Amino acid sequence: MDLRSKELQEILQKKLIEDARALEEAGCFSIVLECVPSIVGKKISQSVSVPILGIGAGKDVDCQVIVLQDVLGMYPNFKPKFVKIFANVREVMLKGLNAYHDESVSGQFPSEEHSFNRDIDLSDL
Repeated sequence: MDLRSKELQEILQKKLIEDARALEEAGCFSIVLECVPSIVGKKISQSVSVPILGIGAGKDVDCQVIVLQDVLGMYPNFKPKFVKIFANVREVMLKGLNAYHDESVSGQFPSEEHSFNRDIDLSDL
């Protein structure tokens, strides 16, 4: 059977719902669903009493989970379908990290201002 066939997809989606019920019966406290059709996320949420955390599982789950680096646009060549970039901080981060590297290598950082300094007598060591 072709993995893309509608019949197989329906079988697999029903299996996910059965598995969620089995997990709940086994005593789990929550379930994470990732990359499932919205209708499946909704059906699972309606079928169990434990919270459903969704990452690409539609709006009808109990909680949305997303990878911080994805929503901040830190990986320009990787963006899953379910990710919305809320801010693009990649360039700002790269600029800051490069400045840190340059100052660390040159010895500018840490300066006295960014160091702990105490009058401690260590002459007897």
